[in-house]
Amino acid sequence: MRVSFDWLKDYVDIPISPGVLAERLTMAGLEVTSLTRLDQDTILEIEVTPNRTDCLSITGIAREVAAITDKKLKVPRPPSFRGASGLSLPIQIRAKSLCRRYVGRVIKNVKVGPSPAWLIRRLEVMGVRPVNNIVDITNFCLLEFGQPLHAFDLDKLQGRRIIVRAACEGEQIVTIDGVRRDLDPTVLVIADKFSPRAIAGIMGGENSEVSDTTTAILLESAYFDPLSIHNTSRRLGLASQSSYRFERGVDLEGVYPASLRATELIKRLAGKSPKAVTVGRLIDKGKKRGRVNKVCLRYAKAGEVLGVEVPPAQIREILRNLQFSIVRNSKESLTVSVPSFRSDITREADLIEETSRLYGYDKIPLNLSRLMPNLSYAGGHKLFSEATYSAVRQILSSLGLNEIMTYSLISRQALRKLDVPGDNIITVKNPLSYEQEILRPTLLAGMLNALLTNINRKNTNLKLFELSRIYLKAGRACTKEVTNLCIGIAGKKSDNWMRKSDEYCFFDLKGIVEILLNKLGVENFRFSRGQPLDFVQDGSKDGEPVEPFPAFIPGRCAAVMLGEDNFGFLGEVKREILERFDISCPVYACKLQLHKLLAHIRREKRFVPLVRFPSIYRDISLIVPQEVDSEQIVSLVNKFGRDLVAKVTLFDQYFGEQIPSGFRGLSFSIEYCSVERTLTAAEVDKLHTQVRQALSRELAAQVR
Repeated sequence: MRVSFDWLKDYVDIPISPGVLAERLTMAGLEVTSLTRLDQDTILEIEVTPNRTDCLSITGIAREVAAITDKKLKVPRPPSFRGASGLSLPIQIRAKSLCRRYVGRVIKNVKVGPSPAWLIRRLEVMGVRPVNNIVDITNFCLLEFGQPLHAFDLDKLQGRRIIVRAACEGEQIVTIDGVRRDLDPTVLVIADKFSPRAIAGIMGGENSEVSDTTTAILLESAYFDPLSIHNTSRRLGLASQSSYRFERGVDLEGVYPASLRATELIKRLAGKSPKAVTVGRLIDKGKKRGRVNKVCLRYAKAGEVLGVEVPPAQIREILRNLQFSIVRNSKESLTVSVPSFRSDITREADLIEETSRLYGYDKIPLNLSRLMPNLSYAGGHKLFSEATYSAVRQILSSLGLNEIMTYSLISRQALRKLDVPGDNIITVKNPLSYEQEILRPTLLAGMLNALLTNINRKNTNLKLFELSRIYLKAGRACTKEVTNLCIGIAGKKSDNWMRKSDEYCFFDLKGIVEILLNKLGVENFRFSRGQPLDFVQDGSKDGEPVEPFPAFIPGRCAAVMLGEDNFGFLGEVKREILERFDISCPVYACKLQLHKLLAHIRREKRFVPLVRFPSIYRDISLIVPQEVDSEQIVSLVNKFGRDLVAKVTLFDQYFGEQIPSGFRGLSFSIEYCSVERTLTAAEVDKLHTQVRQALSRELAAQVR
């Protein structure tokens, strides 16, 4: 909607510039899409939502501006006209369900001509073409109050009466745009004794429009059913400023004031003098008032919804500024009477929204723990967990993995294939089939079936993941649903003839897991070598159910650890298990307990400056027992290297005649660097010697 800043100032003293006002209106829920300078005026283009019909007028916007700037609203108060008792026209409403109120007034001795300059200017800046003083006044009042009006040439009405009715089958009307339109009983019309004279709420007829020879008019102001106007407008392909407002719902109590305002302007602008114009008695048919809507607002509820305590006195002041009448007030709540022009306010949440937009959305802090106290889940908010799961999907997809979704119900046979004990599973009492008789305690069965399906279809490059829930027993009568991640890779890395087609291995899977955990912000995780059966438990530990997981091939598996706690496993699935699923190629799988992982995810990113000082590199070659992990060596180097070891990289592993049986050779590159100063070679040599001595002492390593 176009709004003239200069016109707004007639109704409220605006202490701010158009640009600042546009920003304030946008923050209050009325988005200003553009500002246009026009001569000495500024035009605001405002996006009005369908539920805010009260803002489809200058006074409606002025009401918002007054509330935002805490200024007094100056609405025109036209005088009442007694009217000549003998100067009236009978009005009959036959379609009462489609016309709730109809106000008509006969006005005689009018002189149709050009409008004054100020009125023409007001219409033109709003994008309305001036026609003549009578039509321009009705358009002016529509823009001012949001209430459509229509003026009939009284002498063109036959039978001296107005009937609001449904059109008859086969009736036609030529509207003021010169188009002949076919009508049917679904169309509401304004008719005289013999024929339709206007399509109600949309457009007048050519056979009753005001012309230069008009001396008497019937001024119409009404409330028509929004749905009826909407359907008629669509059926006829005809829309207007009037239909735009009627189909969204006008103010039932605004029908009369708009008629008074138009009558006042016609007396002043459409006669030789105001006294020369004769005003007839007002005919008001239908309901005068709608149902008074009262809504209660609890202060505590407002604070709970908004996440900030708005003082009750400020809430009352905001609602008063928006023209709400307070009918009851207590320490805990207040009850307001909703003004007739705010048909969108029906419940407590609406009043809270009104409070928030005038209080200022920018003043409401982002405090999720206060807004949603009941959404705690595994060390984090449910909202945070859902965001984490979404991040997991995005990270894995970026690594080339495809997500699968498998059924939550599986068969006992699938568990037997996985060597999973069947005494702690959750069974379905009346399964549809033997394939859906238990709730899955692991995602691996679905993963292996998905891999088999793709292998049978000659898909050789397989990287799949599933993020879903498993179902575990947590005692005799309790069950628990937990979110797990399962990753499965199999086949060749590439089918491209330009590249060597290497098969996937354990370290490809380990790299995927490392990238995932690093991107999620999990710190200090490590991979621990050991027999997977060491980690499998039936029942629970400290009341926490543990997913039974099949053993991997010894020496080709690892546990994902945080401190002394494990929250996942990865490795190569046993060949005998794969044979039971008819899979002939190696499969590497990973299972992560994401519900446990949430508490270890860093929610805020930390930024550190780039190191400005150069690094010094030293290599070290060791002979160590085969049971010593490279992880142990890296940890020990970091421990004794204090804060000066930036990175430790394993770059070679070797066996040979010079290496004793039961031992192996490992070579590492150590990067030394300080964030505070440039290290000297002597300092690094001294520290490197201490590291070598520690490795020999702690791990019985021989330095070559």
